Amino acid sequence: MKKKTKHIEILLVVLAVFAVMSLFSTNAAWATDRHYYIQAEDVMWDFAPSNMNLVHCLSGPTPCAIPEPWTNSHVFPMVRYIEYTDSSFTVKKPQPEWLGVLGPIIRAEVGDTVFVHFRNMSQAGSFGMHPHGFRYTKDNEGAQYVGANSGVLPGAGTEVPTGGEFTYEWVADADSSPTQNDPSSLVWWYHSHVNEPRETNLGLLGPIIIIKKGQARTLPDGTLMPKDVDKEFVTAFFVFDELAGEEPGLMHSINGYIFGNLQGLIMNNGDRVRWYVIGMGNEVDLHTPHWHGKVVTVGGRRTDVVNLLPAAMVTADMIADNPGEWFYHCHVSDHILAGMATTYQILPSAVRGRR
Repeated sequence: MKKKTKHIEILLVVLAVFAVMSLFSTNAAWATDRHYYIQAEDVMWDFAPSNMNLVHCLSGPTPCAIPEPWTNSHVFPMVRYIEYTDSSFTVKKPQPEWLGVLGPIIRAEVGDTVFVHFRNMSQAGSFGMHPHGFRYTKDNEGAQYVGANSGVLPGAGTEVPTGGEFTYEWVADADSSPTQNDPSSLVWWYHSHVNEPRETNLGLLGPIIIIKKGQARTLPDGTLMPKDVDKEFVTAFFVFDELAGEEPGLMHSINGYIFGNLQGLIMNNGDRVRWYVIGMGNEVDLHTPHWHGKVVTVGGRRTDVVNLLPAAMVTADMIADNPGEWFYHCHVSDHILAGMATTYQILPSAVRGRR
């Protein structure tokens, strides 16, 4: 009897140890720390590096010269968020060509904590990083304002001076999660928020993608993606004002490119494609992105046009099953004429190996 009791005790201990190990394993899967190393840098940005209108010429064959007043007015000083591989800030992390002027995509699965190691090397001022969608403390908010009720002051991460550094800690909690009626991931903005209108116009802005718990997979290169998606694209519609309202400085851009100079929106026939479509800017930034060739699903309904206001964030799903190259543009008439257009391409099945 004593021997039997001893065996039961050993079994209970083994089960208890297994339960604890399982708990730690579950918690590890639930909560991952993700680190990003991002630096603000001064750059010269070319909104039309080909120096051509590549997609839609109204008075002659395409491609053609960029029309006036932008023919020789599409290169301007900007400030960008640049990602590096580690804290040494020596090796830049490769980014997809279609991301353009935007900062790197910050990705998280619900339950994760994101640490953004930010360094400001711009000579244009003190900057920071303010996220949409995440949970954060006051010090990690990255926004300059004083509380109207309590008089609370801005947090420690609000303004990072030239040469300074700050590590932001943001949590993808339950409130960050897509709901049961949402797709498995949603897009959010991050941007500098000391003088927000000036700084987003300078180029200090980028996307966040938060994936529902249990719906993420990790690609061989370490990229976190939704399990039910083959390709993702982020497109930001924004009229950058580079000359204080003068027409030659109004860059009607998608990801910082005009007149079809945004390239690389390429997918394979049959791909499940998720489009993250975001807007920023001023009252002129009322945009209606339109896909030719395919429809998308947004909020349970099918459409081929979505509506964007400044800071709006839309997630749209497409089944890319109509091979060809298709126009993708803002449908506001003035914006079409000013070059807010490009194309996306669905490759035929025979060349599906191209990713």
